[in-house]
Amino acid sequence: MSERIGLADRIERAWTNRPLSAQLVVLITGLLAVGLTMSGTVMIGLLQRHLISQVDAQLTSDAALRLFNQTGAAASNGMASTVPTAYYLRLHHPSIDPDQVTFYPETTAASGTPILPELLGPGEARGGAGEYTQAVTVASSKEGHPWRVVATTIEVKGATPSTGVLTIALPLTDVQHTLRTTAAYFSIAAVVIVFAGGWVGHWLVRRSLSPLRSIESTAGKIAAGDLTQRVRPGPPSTEVGSLALSLNSMLTQVEQSFEARQASEKKIRRFVSDASHELRTPLAAISGYCELYSMGGVPAERVEEVMGRISSESTRMAVLVEDLLTLARLDEGRPLEFTDIDLVKMADNAVFDLQALDSTRTVGLSSLEGRRAPMSLVVSADRDRIAQVFTNLIGNIVRYTPAGSPIEIALGTAADYAVVEFRDHGPGIADRDRSRVFERFYRSDSSRNRRSGGSGLGLAIVSGILGAHHGNAALTKTKGGGLTVRIELPLPRPQNEAMVTGDADSAATV
Repeated sequence: MSERIGLADRIERAWTNRPLSAQLVVLITGLLAVGLTMSGTVMIGLLQRHLISQVDAQLTSDAALRLFNQTGAAASNGMASTVPTAYYLRLHHPSIDPDQVTFYPETTAASGTPILPELLGPGEARGGAGEYTQAVTVASSKEGHPWRVVATTIEVKGATPSTGVLTIALPLTDVQHTLRTTAAYFSIAAVVIVFAGGWVGHWLVRRSLSPLRSIESTAGKIAAGDLTQRVRPGPPSTEVGSLALSLNSMLTQVEQSFEARQASEKKIRRFVSDASHELRTPLAAISGYCELYSMGGVPAERVEEVMGRISSESTRMAVLVEDLLTLARLDEGRPLEFTDIDLVKMADNAVFDLQALDSTRTVGLSSLEGRRAPMSLVVSADRDRIAQVFTNLIGNIVRYTPAGSPIEIALGTAADYAVVEFRDHGPGIADRDRSRVFERFYRSDSSRNRRSGGSGLGLAIVSGILGAHHGNAALTKTKGGGLTVRIELPLPRPQNEAMVTGDADSAATV
């Protein structure tokens, strides 16, 4: 039993290790061979039945009786007929001993003599010819040459009783020869068909599987690192065509994900490098001043100045660390605390903050079209984060625009967004730098942030916060000169139109 199991396992293992094309060709050839074998068996069986039925029809025809009437009466016991015939006739009658036999020598020489059974006894004889027994197949004195036999009653003139039993036999040699010849021709044809079918099946399988080999080749190139490779598309109605479409879609996503990962890694490396560089400067200053003080190299009259520099560099480093933590929280995707906030009220607060930072400036509050500012503009957002956006923007305006230059804050809606614009009249930003200022640590002037005390992360934080709210930030030129920072936040759906009604003072100046 274990040997059988072991053999079955080996066969299964050998089968599963074969290529799919070989398995399909073997299956096609095997099915073709089985189908031809079954059809040949059925055909030979039907042909045999048909030929035997013809022999049976010959046995029960009048030809045998006519032959017996012509030769039987004149023939002595066991005398061969001079008439060429395939029939073998035997008359059995109580008055005839032994039975009268009629046959053709060439027939018996080729097929032997039949071993006749007692199909109809004398007591069973009935008057009238034409009543035959059921035909049966009997053996021959010559092995492998059967005969077909029937029996009937026949009238014997001048004898008592008046009827005897006539046994009629025909050899099946011709039937067997026909069957063997047909089987041989069919076998040859079947072998040719099987080999031809196997070759055609092999060609069709290879042709049908060629798209899979193309997919395999493409997959190998992708595995080698070429993510731009794509599978040759086929008809989408076919399985291979549908597979090719799915694979190409997957490869596109993989390539995009890989590019995004590379971009993210590059961004992280740059971020870490810039952060290290930014932190190194205040740390070096603090370390230098502390070392100088510990060595007694600071005169008494300059101790206060040195301590002030240490304090300012510490404050600068704390601001930078806080900005880095803010960006880290945004990258982590920490959940926001959404509440309904009124951007008009936050803009009012920004006006007072700007006045407090620089009392020489005039600050206006208006609509986007320059008319009265809306009474309210409610959005769903994180209050603290949006307040940080406003704080960073007004801090940049105060830091990078000339003292006393005017500022406008405009509010309104555009499509499905609430819009707030911070318009200054400073030097602005060059067009080549405008698309990159939201990058972390990007500077159009490498010394500007250090000179002014900024961390270089203000606009990056603004962009990150707005992105977390599914909003946008953009820079445009201010009419008349300067820079406009436009921020957009999604409006709640449905938006109450009463929230955007204009009834407040336009261009309020403080």
